[in-house]
Amino acid sequence: MRKFFTAANTTSLARGLMVIPIVYYLNTWDGKLANFPMWAVFWILLGIVSDYLDGWFARYYHEVSRLGKFLDPAADKIVVFGVLFFAKPVAEAIPLWFVIFVVLREALIFGLGYLVSKESKREMQANRTGKWSIFITSITFILMIFKIDPWAQYFLYLSTGLAGVSFIFYMKHYYHLYLVDVKQN
Repeated sequence: MRKFFTAANTTSLARGLMVIPIVYYLNTWDGKLANFPMWAVFWILLGIVSDYLDGWFARYYHEVSRLGKFLDPAADKIVVFGVLFFAKPVAEAIPLWFVIFVVLREALIFGLGYLVSKESKREMQANRTGKWSIFITSITFILMIFKIDPWAQYFLYLSTGLAGVSFIFYMKHYYHLYLVDVKQN
């Protein structure tokens, strides 16, 4: 049990649960800038900070684990998809093509990563570009909610481009694992 409840894993689990107050506070907003719920800002910033902290805890306390490498990106996905699908201000502001792109990208990364890691006996883990993609996507959501143009559009395309680059890096990594671990066996 102690291996499960490490500082890094607990931080990742807490981040996954942060989707609840984020969605709740965003859904209480009436759309007027003066009435924006500052508690939503608090939880969003805490989520962003926790994304950095879980990796730091894992390295500093030597708690890097297979479970942690799964929990970290899973928590990211829970928050992004939870906000994307259940927070009304975000769902109304983000274009449908971006939602489809994000869902397809994540499904392919998870599905192919699962298959390759299952056959190669190596664990899936987030890459640095993927982490930056999540960070930029979070900023994009905020800019889109407040309709801060043209920056919202710039960040939407930057987020899409970064997500595309990280997808290529994931596929390259999976292909390498397939060639080295799976095909040779």
